[in-house]
Amino acid sequence: MIFDNRNISQITPQDLIGLIGNQEENLWIDFKQQDYHKDPSDKEKHQREICKDVTAMANAEGGYIIIGVSENNKFAQGFFPINDAAKLAQSIKGICLQHIDPRISDLEIEPYSLSWQNKVMELVIIRIPPSGMRPHSFKSRGSTNFVKRYGDDTREYPMSELGEAFSLRHYPPILGSIDRKLDAVLANAQADRRNSISTEDDPLEQVYVRNLLHLMKLRFEENISGEPYFRIFAVPVELDRNAIDTSNENIRSILQKPPNIRRTGFGVTGMLARDILTSTEGIKGTNMGSGEITLLKNGFLEVQCPLSNSYFQWMHDQSGLTLPWLYPHVVCEFPVSFLKLLKGLYEVSSVKSILV
Repeated sequence: MIFDNRNISQITPQDLIGLIGNQEENLWIDFKQQDYHKDPSDKEKHQREICKDVTAMANAEGGYIIIGVSENNKFAQGFFPINDAAKLAQSIKGICLQHIDPRISDLEIEPYSLSWQNKVMELVIIRIPPSGMRPHSFKSRGSTNFVKRYGDDTREYPMSELGEAFSLRHYPPILGSIDRKLDAVLANAQADRRNSISTEDDPLEQVYVRNLLHLMKLRFEENISGEPYFRIFAVPVELDRNAIDTSNENIRSILQKPPNIRRTGFGVTGMLARDILTSTEGIKGTNMGSGEITLLKNGFLEVQCPLSNSYFQWMHDQSGLTLPWLYPHVVCEFPVSFLKLLKGLYEVSSVKSILV
């Protein structure tokens, strides 16, 4: 590509002089002998022509428009000095900013001076970088126009290509790479956050599922103080501070009379004999045997019970010794009851969850 998409400041006078007699207009370069003419009968004509040329290149592969280069049969023939190149460059910038949508990032429009045949030549160079926000349009006479450069020609953007270009604008390939990097940054940030979580943190303030799981793990370990407990809990796929309305009578009814296959529910006698509703957490139900159900407003549901002899299943091995199988009653005998309870709660609240 001409100049390899270099910034204007990196283009040397020798680069420009080397165009004369050698360079033909193509997809990436367009020569203009003089400023865009203003037509008294059509005051918008020069604005329309500027936007058309710039937008066409932005919608293709980018390139350069050099004002102040004469051409013959598309080949650069010589330099034609521009009057007040700085003023012209500033005017073109304003027109592009006002009429091209979306704006072209990193668009450069600068005056440029060089010495040629013992004369100082004033030019204007427009550098249009390859754009990730294609298609660009410009407004003229109340209409929105889409054009694209094909070779050395500018034509209306075909509808067959326009739809695809809009799709790529919303998710250009480079964004896939950016998204992956962003995901990695967020994952690291979450990991750092988990490292700083303490049992004093509020479960309702957690915005990431993994952070909530980590917090509840810490709380559980602190509460059991080394005692042997088995823990089951569920958490919504997406956390919402008010995912479950714990003041809802349907929710409370399901907890007080859970759907189950045995009258005693989870095998924890008197579960929810004490029903506590708090404004900051949700509902807690406990009994004297330390079995507990916790339902937070953000949808976190936990069932826990102690591993004591009354909950062990026993068997005799061939040696005649009695050995405990460390399965608590609530887990080994009533998992279906637990899942029915969970299903009922989440159906009422329209919450999707995962079990841990």
